[in-house]
Amino acid sequence: MKSPNRSQITDPGSQTTSESSHTSLAVSQSLEEVSWIPRPKILALRRLGIETVEDLLTHFPRRHEDRAEFPQFPHQESDVPICLCGEVTKTSLRRFGGWKKIFEATLEESNPNALSEPLVCRWFNLHYVQKMIATGQRLVVFGKPRLRGKRICMDHPEFEVIENDEEISIHFRRITPIYPATEGLSQRVFRSIVYRLLNEVPTASGGLETLLPRALTNSDMTTAAAIRAIHFPNDWQQRQAAREHLVLSEFFAMQILIASRRTNASIRVGEAHCGPGTLFDEFVKSLPFELTAAQGKVIGEIRRDLAAVHPMNRLLQGDVGSGKTLVAIAAMLLVVEAGYQAAFMAPTQILAEQHYDVLRRWLDPLDVRVALRTAARQEESGPLPLFARERNSGNAATVLGSAPVSGAGAVVATARTSDGQRSHEKSSSSRDATTNTRDAYAPQSEGARYTKRHLPHFDRPWAVYAITIRTRRRNKLSGAARTIVLDAFRHFHDKRYELYAACVMPDNAHVLLQPWPREYDANDNAVFWSVAELMQSIKSFTAHQINKLQKTSVPVWEKESFDRLIRSDRDLQEKFHSILRNPWDSGVAKQNEDYQWVWTQDDETRNKSSFRRDAETNTRDACAPQTLTRDEPQIIVGTHALLYESVSFSNLGLVVIDEQHKFGVAQRARLTTRDPAPDVLVMTATPIPRTLTMTIYGDLDVSTIDEMPRNRGKIVTAVRDDSKLAEVLTFLRTQLEAGRQVYVIYPLIDESEKLDVKAAAAEYTLWRERLRPFRCELLHGRIAPVEKQQIMERFRRGEINALISTTVLEVGVDIPNASVMLVENAERFGLAQLHQLRGRIGRGEHKSYCILLTSAQAKQVSAKLAVLERTRDGFEVAEADWELRGPGDLLGTAQSGLPTLKIGNLKTDADLMRRARAAAISIFKADPCLERPENQRFRRLIVEQQGRTFSNVS
Repeated sequence: MKSPNRSQITDPGSQTTSESSHTSLAVSQSLEEVSWIPRPKILALRRLGIETVEDLLTHFPRRHEDRAEFPQFPHQESDVPICLCGEVTKTSLRRFGGWKKIFEATLEESNPNALSEPLVCRWFNLHYVQKMIATGQRLVVFGKPRLRGKRICMDHPEFEVIENDEEISIHFRRITPIYPATEGLSQRVFRSIVYRLLNEVPTASGGLETLLPRALTNSDMTTAAAIRAIHFPNDWQQRQAAREHLVLSEFFAMQILIASRRTNASIRVGEAHCGPGTLFDEFVKSLPFELTAAQGKVIGEIRRDLAAVHPMNRLLQGDVGSGKTLVAIAAMLLVVEAGYQAAFMAPTQILAEQHYDVLRRWLDPLDVRVALRTAARQEESGPLPLFARERNSGNAATVLGSAPVSGAGAVVATARTSDGQRSHEKSSSSRDATTNTRDAYAPQSEGARYTKRHLPHFDRPWAVYAITIRTRRRNKLSGAARTIVLDAFRHFHDKRYELYAACVMPDNAHVLLQPWPREYDANDNAVFWSVAELMQSIKSFTAHQINKLQKTSVPVWEKESFDRLIRSDRDLQEKFHSILRNPWDSGVAKQNEDYQWVWTQDDETRNKSSFRRDAETNTRDACAPQTLTRDEPQIIVGTHALLYESVSFSNLGLVVIDEQHKFGVAQRARLTTRDPAPDVLVMTATPIPRTLTMTIYGDLDVSTIDEMPRNRGKIVTAVRDDSKLAEVLTFLRTQLEAGRQVYVIYPLIDESEKLDVKAAAAEYTLWRERLRPFRCELLHGRIAPVEKQQIMERFRRGEINALISTTVLEVGVDIPNASVMLVENAERFGLAQLHQLRGRIGRGEHKSYCILLTSAQAKQVSAKLAVLERTRDGFEVAEADWELRGPGDLLGTAQSGLPTLKIGNLKTDADLMRRARAAAISIFKADPCLERPENQRFRRLIVEQQGRTFSNVS
């Protein structure tokens, strides 16, 4: 295979090329095995996540500079950055304001004329720059020229010193790549390493195979040629062709995985969960308003899905206040009428209780049994305190049970057998071999390598950890001592963490566990038990008990070591096998001999014969005919507590997940991956831009409520700076005198020394004076639950006129008479959050007003906030938020599962994404199992991506 730019790379005049012509590198080879890369550079590359040759070759340039021909120095300023080359004729260092410094370098054109003007490059307080630039050097600079007095200046431009050496042809007189780099790795060094690697990697390297269908390929471009051309193109046309090929490859890999998941979902075992609709019709007739046309259309789509035998997998998106909850209730009633249960999961206690209150108010007359299951409350009847919450650790410990992560139970038998039986049992117990194309094609791992290091200095929500504790000086534990240790680990299972596996050896103990929430912070976010705290409790207790048993008083344990953070199902399976096989692999127990100090969740289950396991882990229960008894709830509303075994479902037919982006992928999967598969409806009030819908929600059918109910009042939004506060106060008093109620929102509870931001608690006294005689109250997450409930009830009854609050009101509050919202320091909030806050007003018939007050120093954010002035359309707000923040920040990478794209841009490359999506769908439509010879190569894409999650549900 010949690359069109191969002659450009293998420059015969380059000493680098001649030295390396006899060597050859594989793309999978570690950079540590490349002898000519200095160790400090390897460490710098590692900071960028680059460890192999392939990692480096796919670390693509962020832009290119045309150094074959430079424009003349500008005479006017420009908002477009330009690339210039000149000779340094003068340098100077000036001081101002005491310790502050400005370093200036004056550049002249290489061939000046009578009209040429010098360019002054300036750097503020960057002391290292003055050590790098000297008079007489040639510099290439990139930046925006600005007019400062009579001089044309560039402030903090990117620059590179041009050196006349044997590598000048790599860095000069060509289209030159500029890379995302790091400290200790200059552009020049980075470029030289990439250049040499390209010459040492064979053009026909297997790791650079072209994995695109014919519909997306250009016959003149292969992946190997595209990688060479994207780094060192001959011309701009070649660079554009290379980029298009690589973006399509990246997008197609994403879409082929999404298409495979969609295909797998369609062939999962499911049931029809749709009743005749009598209950639904009664519910609609009882409503004091009519459904909107958009609600009717979406209910029809959901009804068709519920009636089908394959599981529903649908995303419902709509603006704040568009009536998504009503649609969800309609879906649940259809399922209940068919004899199944429905689960309604919300991200916070407040929102779960609001949903429970609404459901009981509407469904009690229809004799539908509704239950609430949260970490702090479990009830099915009686009055509900809307904002009740017990925050102390004792009540947090009442979070009981958890379904095991998919695959944990399925590998128990495999983990406890001898080596001779292992290969056969692996193939027979692989959990997804028949339902997951990705795992079906994945090669079985021979075991993972785990590095020993200390516990992480931070804890990740819902993370699974593998941890090892060793005895002091490798002292041996007796059988009785090992029993003490194993019982200690089991003690906190279903209380402070979920324990997947434990193994106590004579001189160490291995555990695989997932910490649970212990309490909630002021913003209703779950605060998890820390791994360090859990380990300290267990070590302290077991050391005391062992010393008591042995009548000694000596240290028992060394400091625990952190094996690894489990990042995928495959990681979980490998570590699960490793822990459970340890007694036999290490020789402590003979093959086929029992070892009693190994524990899994199946052992606990066998000791609880009366406890019904979830259908996903018990085939007998899954296949047994089940009907709801008269006292069993038909709809269960809850928070993450619904994920645990203490909440058992007799016949789950529908899972509704509200504000789904606030749950982790693994959390959602616990409810949705049961067998038989329930129907799944996920809802979001944060509208998703179309391109994102094609990617992270690509395996979902999408329904959109694009119409607001008729009885909603108009909302007027205005952005003002805090100099207008007096006028705003006058307006607020006018609204209060008319009988309306007011929200005043602050970003913080208490003032901060680091941030110049107003806080609710500090401003509360001022508001009481400003609005006297109207009554004000303070509300935030740290107020006691009972008091918080009383404040909200008084505000609901109209006894409080103005509520001074934090963003605890972002979701879960619906008070029609509250028609005015003032947001202080509005520049501190994101567009999506402000849009959610604004959704708390406009819920009645009165005209509503949202006033966004900004500080005088934040005038640059006026363009961002102007979007909210211009529109109430959440989809338009989402697009603007997408423009400002990017897809990862918009949804949260961890929650969305959205991978970091190496070269594609989901917004600017939307057309290429559509092409890739159409090609992937077409392939799976014609060949669902990828069995055709021309399609078998795409199985590799599915296997390679198996540890990465592109879906919010899968």
